[in-house]
Amino acid sequence: MFKVAQIDHVGIRVTDRDRAQAFYERLGFVFDPDEDSPGGRSIGLVNEAGARINLIYNGRLRDDGGNILMDIADKWPGYTHAAFLVDSIDDLVVWLKEQDIDITEGPSVFGHGRRKVCFIRDPDRNVIEFDEIL
Repeated sequence: MFKVAQIDHVGIRVTDRDRAQAFYERLGFVFDPDEDSPGGRSIGLVNEAGARINLIYNGRLRDDGGNILMDIADKWPGYTHAAFLVDSIDDLVVWLKEQDIDITEGPSVFGHGRRKVCFIRDPDRNVIEFDEIL
């Protein structure tokens, strides 16, 4: 048997590398040159806390601009979002407004009052959740 210790990274499919990279850099992620894979059409980004994402830049935008996993009536299997812990949802909300990044849901309190959550979308309509543990 083996033990899973922690999540290493989240892979996020995007249509435009530069646009996605700029967006995630605004969220505090920086390009990791050791995780640049032009052949795999992916790059790695990491934030100061060590949270990692891989941007896989081979996506194709839907004609309606929606996200295939989240914005259509038929629900297909797949990962629906990445969630990141933050120290303050209230501070995040202020920052998102300053950055003109729309909040798509929340802030709300979930889990019997144990966490405050907020959702946004990246330029490809991928869902990003932020959680504050209360």
